[in-house]
Amino acid sequence: MKRSVIKFLTGAIMYLAAFQPQKALAQARIHGSVLDKNKRPVAMANVLLLQAKDSTLIRGMVTTVSGAYSFMNVPAGTYIISASFVGYRQASTAPFPIRDIPDDKDMGTIELPWEDKQLDKVTIIAKKPLFEQTIDRLTINVENSITAAGSTALDILERSPGIVVDLQNAVLSMNGKNSVVVMINGKINHMPISAVIQMLAGMNSGNIGKIELITTPPASLDAEGDAGYINIIFKDNNNYGTNGSYSASLGYGKGLATGASINLNHRKGRVNIFGDISYSRIKKPLPIVSHSKISYMGDIRETFVHNNRVDTQENILARAGLDFEIDRHAVMGILLSGYDNRYSQAESNTNLITRNTKLDTTIRLANSEINHWKNFSGNMNIQFMFRDDEKLSANLDYFYYYNDQPANYYSSYFDNAGNFVYDQYKKSEKRTNIHFWVGAADYSKALGKKVNMEAGLKSTISAFTNDFSLEKWEQNAWTTDQSLSADYTLNENYSAGYVSFTALPDKNTEAKMGLRYEYTNSDLGTTGMKNLVDNHYGKIFPSVSVSRKINENSSINISYSSRITRPTITNLAPFTYYVSAYTVLTGNPALQPAISNTIMAAYNLKKNIFSLSFSKNDNYISFQPHSDSLTNTLIISPQNLIDLKTIFASFAIPVIINKWWSMQYNVSGVWQQVNAIYDKAPIRLEHINYTLNMSQSFKLPRAFSIELTGFYQSPSLNGISTREAYGTLVLGIRKKMKDNKGAFNFVVNDIFNTLIFAQSANLPERNLVNGTHIAFSQRTFKLTYSRTFGKDKLKGKRDRLTGAEEEKDRVQ
Repeated sequence: MKRSVIKFLTGAIMYLAAFQPQKALAQARIHGSVLDKNKRPVAMANVLLLQAKDSTLIRGMVTTVSGAYSFMNVPAGTYIISASFVGYRQASTAPFPIRDIPDDKDMGTIELPWEDKQLDKVTIIAKKPLFEQTIDRLTINVENSITAAGSTALDILERSPGIVVDLQNAVLSMNGKNSVVVMINGKINHMPISAVIQMLAGMNSGNIGKIELITTPPASLDAEGDAGYINIIFKDNNNYGTNGSYSASLGYGKGLATGASINLNHRKGRVNIFGDISYSRIKKPLPIVSHSKISYMGDIRETFVHNNRVDTQENILARAGLDFEIDRHAVMGILLSGYDNRYSQAESNTNLITRNTKLDTTIRLANSEINHWKNFSGNMNIQFMFRDDEKLSANLDYFYYYNDQPANYYSSYFDNAGNFVYDQYKKSEKRTNIHFWVGAADYSKALGKKVNMEAGLKSTISAFTNDFSLEKWEQNAWTTDQSLSADYTLNENYSAGYVSFTALPDKNTEAKMGLRYEYTNSDLGTTGMKNLVDNHYGKIFPSVSVSRKINENSSINISYSSRITRPTITNLAPFTYYVSAYTVLTGNPALQPAISNTIMAAYNLKKNIFSLSFSKNDNYISFQPHSDSLTNTLIISPQNLIDLKTIFASFAIPVIINKWWSMQYNVSGVWQQVNAIYDKAPIRLEHINYTLNMSQSFKLPRAFSIELTGFYQSPSLNGISTREAYGTLVLGIRKKMKDNKGAFNFVVNDIFNTLIFAQSANLPERNLVNGTHIAFSQRTFKLTYSRTFGKDKLKGKRDRLTGAEEEKDRVQ
């Protein structure tokens, strides 16, 4: 193992040495003011920071009541400032360079001449790449991707660098760790992770603008989730008047895959009304093959499962919001959202059970399940801008989730000669209600030219009920299995406070230091037994980050953070789900929170980024298998491991061949060591794996373009189990219409049918041998048409924050 690590690090150093310097990564502040012909300030004017070479939009904002504007942390380059307002002609500065870090770059005043006719629009001509890597996050520009057209959010995540989707165990992991926090437009989604994955599997990409993979969250974000944050951001329309976009797709793999979406925005005066809705329906087969071997009293019993299953996923997601400008210093808003996710499956499978390699029993099963989640969320917020460098925002959020999950199991048993013995009927019902109230206040202020402060308070109150029952058909009547049925309740509240400072000690150094304190009260019980789980704990979570410009061509960032992974509500509440006759998923009320400490270093050279991190997770939570020799059953449940140690290294490598061919490669490697207890004995496993993500774009004549994306994941650890290598390749072809507002996209997903889930545990000395092979995806052909409509005159957008933005997905 040591030789593998040395070889990996040696290769990394050789790679970095191969690159030549480029322009500096300096940061600067650019500011000025906009006046009219009579030298009076023009408030609410649109001010754009553009690259001088191609007018690419870098940032945009509106002027204050005094006509002032300010752009912070601008990287090195050559820029133009453009200003416009209704009734005036557009005005721009001459190109100017940013090469170093002055205290500020005063651009003086921009004078807007009067004009009666409407201003011409600013044309933004550059296209963002599919992946944009910065030191603290990777941004996936879904809106500009050809292969993303007609896909789901889960499809896009599955082929994103550092992301592993485990559909069998309903787990999302990032950079080798499972505790990922999922946000939608900066708002935490509080559904259980299995329901989040179900929602993402049906979320149409038509309304998604981009997805952010945030690996080093600051102190202002909650300490929950040591792996980081996945933030799904819907398309943001900042134009005047009424405008929007729509898309529709039709596809076929081994079943129909359809979807549609529409996005609307109306902005006039002080009012902005916006909303969107998307729908998707995907039907496909899901073949499953599994095997387990259990020894008991000298006998070796093996179970072979062949499962023919058909899944249907329907998803509706909608949002509606209103922002109202009270005056030039205050904005208030209301946001309502909800979704309806319905998953259904029907399956027939055969279980062959052998004893000492000879057929003993055959079980034929016919099962069905519905997993139906509904959600409603509301947010009220107000934001005060006291000055350019001082802001206060306050939020109140309410979330409601309801889940109905009935399942039916029918089994017929036959002896080794094929003679019918008996049959068995079972059915289960799970109803879940979840309520969240979240209140938050955040304040930021500049304490001079070189120090900024942020501080905030938050409180969350949640209530959870989970009514689970399992019934068996016995003597011509349904009988409830009391040992596996209960009505669970959980009441939990947690509060947090944080303060962080960003300082510029000199022109080459930026430091950020933060402290966050969180306190949790959690009480889980049943109608007959109180305080199954009664936890009360508080902890301080520090975070430190230092960025240093080494020279004109490179910079380095070093950070440390401490985070927590609390047991998710649904994992704490016991439940029983039959994967097959002798494979069961359950919960675990004894789970304890996990604490992680992470050190990371990132080196930036040209547009290439190399990062290296080490983390240690004590009490790491992971779904693990356990063999019950007495009942010949494989039980899979969430468990606390002793610890998980992870070394994660990644490269981001953009390559531009010429004007019509560009590519992006992301290479990452993971070393992991798992320490656990299995059957009262310690166990240690080590493993090294790597991932290669690739995206290539080709611009062709007659408004055609091609995109080829894909990834390869080598074998990897999942607790004490190993997942086999897998990957996929996706091809997309786009044809833009002459008016540049419409486009046809033809996409082939999983060209070679290689997106396979195959996981196994091979520990015969611990009586644990099992494996599962599932084809979650099939080659699918999709045709999508998308179009924008309405006015396209740009207006600066509101920097909207919501109270749940840093909230924890504690239901997961």
